[in-house]
Amino acid sequence: MATNKKYLSWFIYFAGLAILIFALPKLLSLGLRTPSPMAAITSGSMWPVLKQGDLIFIQGIGAKDLKIGDVVVYRNQINNTFTIHRIAKLEKEFITTKGDANFQEDPPVRYEDIVGRALTLSNKPLRLPYLGSITMLASGLK
Repeated sequence: MATNKKYLSWFIYFAGLAILIFALPKLLSLGLRTPSPMAAITSGSMWPVLKQGDLIFIQGIGAKDLKIGDVVVYRNQINNTFTIHRIAKLEKEFITTKGDANFQEDPPVRYEDIVGRALTLSNKPLRLPYLGSITMLASGLK
């Protein structure tokens, strides 16, 4: 009888964990108002604020709410990947971004390519160290 209870508890634990893993992105997507609520930092371009392998949360945001200094996530039209950089300039038709560790600004980004802004805590992007590495490994990135 005690063994059955033990197996049942493990089953409930793993079932709950599986539901959480599969439901969390959908729940975050609804709560943060963006189809892509999380992103892994895949390079050192935002060092020292964000490190390679960090996982960040992305909140949907309107163009009028963006400001210089915000860390934004946008879809790179050249290679269809996400880029996570800081806003350096706001123009009428586009924004200009730059990685904190980069010397040069990026090419202009159209507002419609912006996925969202990094969720912040005490004016710093909320990051989960190393958890982005798991997604990078799963997707074949190094």
